[in-house]
Amino acid sequence: MLDTIKIILVAALGSLYSYLEPIYNPMKVLAIVFCADIVAGVLVDLIKNNDRIRIKKFLIAVAFLALYFSIIASTYVVGEHMGDIEEALLIVKTLTYIFSYFYISNTIRNLRLLAPQNKQIAFLDYWLGLQIVKRLPDLANFLGLSHKKQDNETDK
Repeated sequence: MLDTIKIILVAALGSLYSYLEPIYNPMKVLAIVFCADIVAGVLVDLIKNNDRIRIKKFLIAVAFLALYFSIIASTYVVGEHMGDIEEALLIVKTLTYIFSYFYISNTIRNLRLLAPQNKQIAFLDYWLGLQIVKRLPDLANFLGLSHKKQDNETDK
């Protein structure tokens, strides 16, 4: 009975892997930047904050990674079923760039906490954290970063 369950499980996972093979590289990229973000976060907790590793925090991060994987996989599946594989792969790549940007931005922010005197990391943190918001006003509105100065002036 146990052998039958193993065979069914391996067959199901193999079929899923072969079906999602076109989006293997975007998922691999997300896994790599996720691991870098986790390592940087753990180092900040251990070195800078003198704190212990929290498994709950790690599990929440893994849950978000699983959410990103499911968004990418479902985008591909819907596009493939609609007959738009090339467009679906373009959307998958775009989503991967977006998710990777936020992971890398958080990694750089954590590295800046570890090495506050490092000018290269400080520049990357400034550029990744601020410059893209200046270029995308709608993103600044979404993040609540625009018009803060104007709001403070009207309160006076």
